[in-house]
Parts: sequence; C-alpha cells; structure tokens
Amino acid sequence: MYGKIINGKSVGCYQLGWTIQKLKEKISGDFTEESLAHHYTITTTKNIKFWIAKEKNIVTQIMVFGSYNGKFEDSIGIGSTISDLRQIGMNYSKEDYIYTLPDYPGICFEL
Repeated sequence: MYGKIINGKSVGCYQLGWTIQKLKEKISGDFTEESLAHHYTITTTKNIKFWIAKEKNIVTQIMVFGSYNGKFEDSIGIGSTISDLRQIGMNYSKEDYIYTLPDYPGICFEL
C-alpha cells in the first residue's frame, strides 16, 4: 500500500481526527478491532494500525508497518536507516528503541 505520510495530518487517505465511524467507512478490506483501557485499535490487512481515543472517539495515532511503502517528506519510510536521516539532514533523538524527529512532533520510528 502507498500513501504519503503528512506530519500531524494523515497517512495516505486516512486522517487524524476522524471518528471511528468515518474510519470504518473508509477502510477497504478486512480489519481487526481491539478494545484497550483508553483506546480502541483497528489494524488493517494493508499494514496500518489506528488508535482511537475512547473519550473523544477520534483517531489520535496512525502507525504503518510491514510492506507499507508510503514516505514521509518523500524520502523516509519503512526500510530507511539512521544514515538516511543524516544524509538528508534530519535531526533525530533516541529514546530507548524509538527514534523521534524533534522538528516533526508525532513522527517516530521503532527499530
């Protein structure tokens, strides 16, 4: 699956801030839903996982994994390395096994 990653806004056609009902209408294909303490999660067969806050009933986080081939800033995606971040001049910081991009709040990579 392909879809541009836009910080604080969207992954492909999926938008942060959507209600769970709108998200389910837009998902093509099968998905699984799980209820956690404060969130619902929806995981699609197209390598995307969503977190929906129970209190506000909106999408608060979107994660891509597996064979998702969309890119952030048209250059960083699954399979990118720390060397790739350095090469294009992106600042990053490490927190345990998660790398965050201070200039782009909300964007992170798990290694």
